[in-house]
Amino acid sequence: MGFSPEWNDLYKNNKHFSVWPWSQLVSLCLRHTDLVTTERACKVLEVGCGAGANLPFFLAYTDKVYGLDGSEYIISSLKQKFPQLVNTLAVADFTSSIPFKENFDLIVDRGASVHNDTSSIKRYLKLAHAHLNDGGFIIITDWFSTKHSQYSGGAPVDDDGYVRTGYKEGPFSGVGKVHFFDSDIIKQLTEDFELIHLEHTSIEVYGTDQKTSGWNIVLKK
Repeated sequence: MGFSPEWNDLYKNNKHFSVWPWSQLVSLCLRHTDLVTTERACKVLEVGCGAGANLPFFLAYTDKVYGLDGSEYIISSLKQKFPQLVNTLAVADFTSSIPFKENFDLIVDRGASVHNDTSSIKRYLKLAHAHLNDGGFIIITDWFSTKHSQYSGGAPVDDDGYVRTGYKEGPFSGVGKVHFFDSDIIKQLTEDFELIHLEHTSIEVYGTDQKTSGWNIVLKK
């Protein structure tokens, strides 16, 4: 199972409870996909939708919005908050199953698959490819970079060291597995797609040695 069960407890304790759309995701959707320009309603799936921060953004452009999360608690909460989506929100480990018969024009992954090991991410991308319409897009944001200051923390899960866990403090405390990426592994993992956009960002906190570095990616089938 790819889903880290720690997230269910985090949501219950009101942690990682983002409720505003993520600006980088909004920008990439509007710049690179057919969300706005298509003549028909774009069908959107967000994997690891969490507390639903991005759902209002998608609903502003289409009524064909779907969401998956491994947390029963958070999906139950979202169905109460967004009653119009009660039939299109589901509890699932998206690295093992995407339980919708539909194919999608856009699949969004905001900091979700990054909390899996490499083999789980490979399965997820294979499933996502199968559930995309031809010409459809995947937008991935916040795949953590090997230049992130937390890359040297935690304990390695696998031999190559890309996946780490066991963080006792900081932003990754209690979240289970954390995957870090360099450009080579990204290109390997996404070789079945056309790589439209690959962006590396880095933010340094003044007066500390903390650096938040990550990748934002746009893929096309």
